[in-house]
Amino acid sequence: MKRRLAALLLAGCALLLSGCGNLFDQEYVSITDYEPPVQEPAGGEDSISVRDVDELREVLVEQLNAGAEDVRVIFDAAYAGDINADLAAVCWQVRTRDALFAYCVESISYDVSKLVNHYEVRFTIRYTEADRDSIVRLQLTNGLEAKLREAIQQGDSRLVVLIGRSSLSAEDVESLASRVYRNNPIAEPREPRVTVNMLSGTGMQRLYEINFNYSMSPEELAERREALQALAPFAGEEEPSADPALCALAACEYLLENCSYTESGQNDIYSALILGEANSEGMALAYVELCRQLDIPCQIVYGQRNWRSHCWNIIQLGGDSYHVDVSVCAEQGLESGFLLPDETMWGHYRWDISSYPPCRGKMSYAALIPPAPEEEGVDEADGEPGEIPAESPEP
Repeated sequence: MKRRLAALLLAGCALLLSGCGNLFDQEYVSITDYEPPVQEPAGGEDSISVRDVDELREVLVEQLNAGAEDVRVIFDAAYAGDINADLAAVCWQVRTRDALFAYCVESISYDVSKLVNHYEVRFTIRYTEADRDSIVRLQLTNGLEAKLREAIQQGDSRLVVLIGRSSLSAEDVESLASRVYRNNPIAEPREPRVTVNMLSGTGMQRLYEINFNYSMSPEELAERREALQALAPFAGEEEPSADPALCALAACEYLLENCSYTESGQNDIYSALILGEANSEGMALAYVELCRQLDIPCQIVYGQRNWRSHCWNIIQLGGDSYHVDVSVCAEQGLESGFLLPDETMWGHYRWDISSYPPCRGKMSYAALIPPAPEEEGVDEADGEPGEIPAESPEP
């Protein structure tokens, strides 16, 4: 018995000394369900999960407003709706029902992938070259006129305005731009040709792309603008009269002395005030500026004279309005074209009376200027003015 136990001990020691450790080298494997690696969304941002079409639309609008180009959206496993149909509808809606996106977004494409228990969509958004930061945003149309005036004064070639509620058509905005220039013609040497592209959004949202074409180089514009700004028509003369009517007369006389009327002349203020020759429109625009410098309300009238296109002015004096046609004053004298009422104009002139104030003032050039003193008697033979001829000697 002792011999058998000793043999077993010796055999165990031999195994240990031989280095065989197979009995303790067992491998253990833990098995779990495979989950695909989560891919990071473009730009390193967290993925966005949506549960219905309203959330999908809200997310896309938010990303477009942020200028995102690559967007990853996860559709919740309990998403309510047809994913493919909702994607097509939402992409169409945001590009056609929002005027800003219709102007700034060139295209929206997407790829849909099926993951383990949900869908993923990756949007690729491409934008136009429009400078979104330069777009003027207004709630209503009230501030549009001021923005147009600022753009014309700066000689801008383009103005983009997004208005939350506007009923103005593209033609309305073009007319407004022309009116802004004509009320302040000193802003530019020449009236720009204005074209407007309009995009409509939901409700009354409107986006207007307003383009200005001055038909001359920026250098020439700057040179002419500098010449007009340096002009001081009433510098060095006596203090203007406190009587607005006399001030209006002084402005008319200045223009008659410094500008020649010609029907084939240019129709801009630069030609009238700097070059000294213009047609009726150019002279009327120049008169608007001269009256503005004298604080006299004045506007240009576009109509007809003797059935031909013609321009003149309407000024306000003491609450009453009067016609002033400087070009007729140049041809026929001040009494023929200065401070005229409507009834004097009818017959030779035609204009849209609904667009201009009625002119019913009682002043006139003849009443404004006192008559020259009558000359005293003059001897028919050799007397001098004011002398009483000597009595003839008696025979």
